[in-house]
Amino acid sequence: MIDLARLPQEGMRLEGRLAQLPLEGQEGLRDLDFTVLAMPSGADVFLDVKGRGVWEGVCSRCLEPFDRHLEVGSQFLGSKDPDLVARGSHTLGTQDLDVVFLPEPLLDEEALVREQFQLQVPMSPLCREDCQGLCPSCGKNWNKGKCACHPERLKEPSALAKALSGLKLNLEP
Repeated sequence: MIDLARLPQEGMRLEGRLAQLPLEGQEGLRDLDFTVLAMPSGADVFLDVKGRGVWEGVCSRCLEPFDRHLEVGSQFLGSKDPDLVARGSHTLGTQDLDVVFLPEPLLDEEALVREQFQLQVPMSPLCREDCQGLCPSCGKNWNKGKCACHPERLKEPSALAKALSGLKLNLEP
């Protein structure tokens, strides 16, 4: 927890590593490394969040689980000033920063990191760019349930089976 009321003038840098961090639904993060820098800026707080980890989720088309490496780098200004928050942005030096409302004197850095990673997850994550969410054998839409084909269990025919299928045999007497 970061005590925003007692931040030293030089700021506070927190580094962390989490093996697992659950997100919403079936999603989660693993192997998460992050740093959070909180620095006072007048009555407000400058926040810099950086991190990397592996997002574990489900493809929105075929509903199969998959992993994606994510990196986060965000900077914003935390404020209790309702006018500043209502404007939504603030110029600090040469930077235009988004402004977030920080009503509490304590800031949970783990919740902050979780939020920043959730903002990086695509709205409709795909396991592959060309994923259609359809069975390659029968064409059934997997979003409506799995088919009986079990394409993950289908094997490529052996070389002998391919050769035999190409033969034109006349077996009639």
